Amino acid sequence: MWIFYKHLPRGTSIKEINKVTRKGCRSGLQLMPIFKRNVIKRSKIIRIRDLKNDSTEYHGIVQVNTQVAADNIIDNLDGKTVNGLFIKLHRYHRRFPSRDRRLNQLADPKMAERRKGERRRENLITRVLETY
Repeated sequence: MWIFYKHLPRGTSIKEINKVTRKGCRSGLQLMPIFKRNVIKRSKIIRIRDLKNDSTEYHGIVQVNTQVAADNIIDNLDGKTVNGLFIKLHRYHRRFPSRDRRLNQLADPKMAERRKGERRRENLITRVLETY
């Protein structure tokens, strides 16, 4: 299960994201220390640069072991400030070009009319800054 951290401040490190994620694992009942330590599989910080608006965004993506842990982290941290870092997060759904539903819409004219414009932003440059 992947968790997406929205709009991180510039200069946020992977260590900070991982520390905050481990804090979010705690619930009313203290979880076993082994579970807290091994909850994170992978984490990344991504910089997205919009050439049209000349703006830069930083986001974090963290992969955790189980869906239960991800739900617990999201419930505990969403909309809170931890270590001076305002956290807005949600589940991250990976999308693959092979499973793009819009390709099926081209075959059916009714579905093609339903979505007239592209919602994705153009002229974006995405770069992974740090990986754990």
